[in-house]
Amino acid sequence: MMIRKMLPVHLEQVKALLDTCFGESAWSMESLRSQLDKADSRCMVAVEDDMVIGFLAFEQVVDEGSIVEVAVHPGYRRRGIAHRLITSAINSADGLKTVFLEVRESNTPAVKLYESLGFERIAVRKGYYDHPKEDAVIMKRSISGCHAPNH
Repeated sequence: MMIRKMLPVHLEQVKALLDTCFGESAWSMESLRSQLDKADSRCMVAVEDDMVIGFLAFEQVVDEGSIVEVAVHPGYRRRGIAHRLITSAINSADGLKTVFLEVRESNTPAVKLYESLGFERIAVRKGYYDHPKEDAVIMKRSISGCHAPNH
C-alpha cells in the first residue's frame, strides 16, 4: 500500500470510495474536483494494486491545518491506513502549528484514532451533520516541532 498525492486520474475511484463510505452524504464530483484544485488543499490517496482504498483532504492556511475528509474502504479498515494518511498530511505540511478536524459524535473508532494521534476534543457543534442529523465533535492537535506519532 502506498500513500501518494491525489491526481485527476484518481477522481472516479475516489468518488466511488466516498459514495461507499458516506452514501448520500458523500461529496459530489464537482465538490471533489474543487477540493483537488484548491491552492490551499492537499488531497492524498492510499493505493493498493492500482485501487484507491483511502482518501484524505487537508487544507492549510498559514500555520493552521484542517483535515476536511478522511475515508477508508470498509474492506480495508483497521489496518492503519487512515493513520498513515493523516500522518503523511501533517508531516508534509510546512510551518504547521495547529490542526483541526470534525467528526461525527457516534464515530467512536475515528475519535479513538484521532486521540491516538494527539488530537483533543475542544467543542461540539450541535446538529452539524445531516443524513442522519448528528452533532460533530471538534478536535484539535497542536504541533510543537515534532510530527505525528509513527505507531
